[in-house]
Amino acid sequence: MMVVYKWCMPLSSLLLFAAIAWLWHKHSAPSAQWIEWLIPVAAVAAFAAQIATTWNLADEVIDHGDHLRVRRGRIEESVAIADIEKVSVEYAIRPIRVGLALRKPGAFGRRIVFVPSPNSAFGTYGESRVAADLSRRIGSRVSGESVDG
Repeated sequence: MMVVYKWCMPLSSLLLFAAIAWLWHKHSAPSAQWIEWLIPVAAVAAFAAQIATTWNLADEVIDHGDHLRVRRGRIEESVAIADIEKVSVEYAIRPIRVGLALRKPGAFGRRIVFVPSPNSAFGTYGESRVAADLSRRIGSRVSGESVDG
């Protein structure tokens, strides 16, 4: 799903804004020409916001029992469960994000942020099973703090 979050959604928002701009240009009154500049600016702002909020997310996190294999782009790292200090979850953003605070920095720094697999076909509502399981395994509570800090 990371391809959808990192590439398809931002590009589809650009296409949506392009369609709106084209329709506006085709059907607008001459007195509303200023909006033709506002639509591209809004498109670039929306695209930049989507990229900024998804770019640091790991592309893949695979649980191997005693360690996690984390990949973002071409960078791949194995993180031992014992090296995870804290699990935090951001429920206010959809899809939810799980943050792992590491005891020592690795290839991704001191924090790894990823979108967990959903609890069901309808998404993750309530507590994330992935976050709860990781938290249980490292022996701490899942915190509901923001994973961006």
